[in-house]
Amino acid sequence: MSILPTYTVFGGVHPEAAAAANVLAAAGLRRPDTGAPLSEALVFGIAGGLGALYILWEWEAANVKVLVLGFHHLGNYPVRYFQGLADRLNVRVSMPETGSRRVATQSLDGVLAAGKPAVAWVDRASLPYLQLPERLRGRLGHIVAVCGRTSDGYWIDDRAATPLFVPAATLGDARERIPSYKQRLLLVDDLAPFDLVAAVQSGIAAQVDYLSSGSDSFALPALRKWARLLTHPTHPKGYPVVFRERRGLFRVLRSAYEGIALDVGAGALRGLYASFLREAAQILDNPGLLAAADAYAALSASWLAFADAALPDTPFAPVKQLLRERHAVMLKGGDAWQAGGARTKELEVLDSAFNRDFPLDDGATNRLFAELGEQMHAIYTHEVAALAILKHTAA
Repeated sequence: MSILPTYTVFGGVHPEAAAAANVLAAAGLRRPDTGAPLSEALVFGIAGGLGALYILWEWEAANVKVLVLGFHHLGNYPVRYFQGLADRLNVRVSMPETGSRRVATQSLDGVLAAGKPAVAWVDRASLPYLQLPERLRGRLGHIVAVCGRTSDGYWIDDRAATPLFVPAATLGDARERIPSYKQRLLLVDDLAPFDLVAAVQSGIAAQVDYLSSGSDSFALPALRKWARLLTHPTHPKGYPVVFRERRGLFRVLRSAYEGIALDVGAGALRGLYASFLREAAQILDNPGLLAAADAYAALSASWLAFADAALPDTPFAPVKQLLRERHAVMLKGGDAWQAGGARTKELEVLDSAFNRDFPLDDGATNRLFAELGEQMHAIYTHEVAALAILKHTAA
């Protein structure tokens, strides 16, 4: 067996939405109005759309600081995320879990042998094609679709134009590495007729409710908090405090650049959501949603500008160029990612040097924090305004 014959839609922007859209297409889910598979943007919006997760983790013993960003609904609760999507589409799903690696492998192999793909929970740094450093193993979760099997490995659909091959032992390591994931799979068990209009309306309502909450970790207030912490001189999580010695600052800023501009889709998924709203405007016969789409498209540009500013061209232009080139190679799929090995080695050298000895002095670093704080405050203000437009036009 190789790639499943029913699995014909590959790639995407957002790991969760792309995996769900492509697996649902393979299962035979179609739009009731056109008979076409649901686009990734449509799946993304029906699943609840956008979120605003911001957390700065610190492991003092290892002197490690990790920036965690999330830009989709229920970003920290993937089981609830997928179940909500399934409920709105009237799809029956199961999410088997196990603590046994042998049982987990048997379960996945049985599903594939039955001609069905699966969504799998994995550790990002254990996937060779992402070329992440060993220090991140077990710290960053990820979602992929498994769409085929060979005698010695699996075909993975992970936003690339064609599937990526991962050896069996490597995928086993990636599934097992984060114990809380319990080697979980998402399986499509059954389809039934669904109301597309109701699904779209429910997805929009879920985003409005989620982003309107008062959480300063998972909703829009998280962005206001981030803006403040970028310049707060005394708060324990303020950047002038956390990075007083500037050690570790480069990796956090690099994470901001990659997380916003590359890894989860350009523009913090705001552009993907704008695409959803344009589809929703037609489905709901509500041209007023186009104003909200324009607002989120503008926010996508603002997020990209913030990401670019997080790593100033002087002296970080070579880092950004290498990251863009390596990401572009990975998105080709297959084994093309291996051509990025030389770039990864260059990045490792620059990363080690910049993280140990941050190349900006105190004055330049404080000016950078001030600029980023101002930009993030403006993004927060525009996010609030865009949500208000959506709430008004969707009512």
